[in-house]
Amino acid sequence: MPRFLFFTKTFWNEPPRLRHQTARLLAAHGNRVDFSEHPYWPGRDRALGVCAEPDIRLFRHSELLHHKLRICGPLRAANAAWTRRSIADAAQRLGVADGDVIFNFNYEYYFLRDVFPTLPIITIINDDFITSAPKVFHPALEHAQRMTCGMSDAVLTTSVVLKEQLVAHCAPELFLPWADIEYRPPAMDSERNLLIYWGLMGRRVDYGLIDELAARLAVEEPTIEILFVGPTLPGYTDHPTLTKHRNLKHIGEAALDSLPLDRAIAGIIPYRSGIPEIDAVVLPNKVLQLLARGLPLLISGMPRFIEGPFVDRLDRGDPVEAVRKLKSRFADLQRPIREVVEQNGAAQRLAQLRQIVDAASARRAAAVRRLS
Repeated sequence: MPRFLFFTKTFWNEPPRLRHQTARLLAAHGNRVDFSEHPYWPGRDRALGVCAEPDIRLFRHSELLHHKLRICGPLRAANAAWTRRSIADAAQRLGVADGDVIFNFNYEYYFLRDVFPTLPIITIINDDFITSAPKVFHPALEHAQRMTCGMSDAVLTTSVVLKEQLVAHCAPELFLPWADIEYRPPAMDSERNLLIYWGLMGRRVDYGLIDELAARLAVEEPTIEILFVGPTLPGYTDHPTLTKHRNLKHIGEAALDSLPLDRAIAGIIPYRSGIPEIDAVVLPNKVLQLLARGLPLLISGMPRFIEGPFVDRLDRGDPVEAVRKLKSRFADLQRPIREVVEQNGAAQRLAQLRQIVDAASARRAAAVRRLS
């Protein structure tokens, strides 16, 4: 069976993202996965071969400079040369061989082709790394991403907007997250009086919108509460919106199934508008996990977000009426929720992955024949 090498800048114990989800899906079906964690800096520890889960091992390589310190072309070139050598060393120690497949989640790792000339490389661009950086760096970052996509045998993206941006220099394919479980019917005889936000607390959240919603619910629907669950980025721990309302509570990280889902009216994703990385979102990783448990969605921002009767908006019209509407239609929404979960399950994504890997492997084999 093929061995998959994942190149990421993510620690394995971070909140699960598409890279974790993809690694687990492949490992669950008999494939070995070597997953690179956040690069270390020269002189730091370099863990290799740590077993994270059955059939998933962790490894690390090094980078010379933090990305914010690569302020000019020579420094970027020096970092690329250093990182390339470190990856080649790690690959030798891992015993990388023909038949292995590379999954690359780094937009600027164009040098992977130099290290793995015969292996299929599948690059996944799942964030808008460029527009979130200072404009002065955009040309260099665009060039790096263009070269990375150009050397790849397949390019995947999680956003329609990103796909439209990438199509100028490659043929990207949309690859969306999937539900972690099969659809699970929620209890229909429980009193539902809770809105749940399950995710990271940081700059994406529209605190003004939540402030208004909590204040209005306290007066117009006093039995309904809001629960925020998840880690908090520095600078947002003591945000006044999280502490000023009696009907709003914030707790730290917790598994979704440990929450009082039998009280939940909906999952809420109150994101801000006008931020490019948010405007590009089609289907956040957590959405299908919420839907799989029968929860409809209340959202804001994200103009490209998937549409359906189980999605209502907090930033268009009356937010309190949107809450009431989903609560009153909770039972009726279960059929369309079940349908979308069944269309976006692990089996569907695994089949797509197998097609992508087969096509990428064929392209790489043809390219090697042409060069030989």
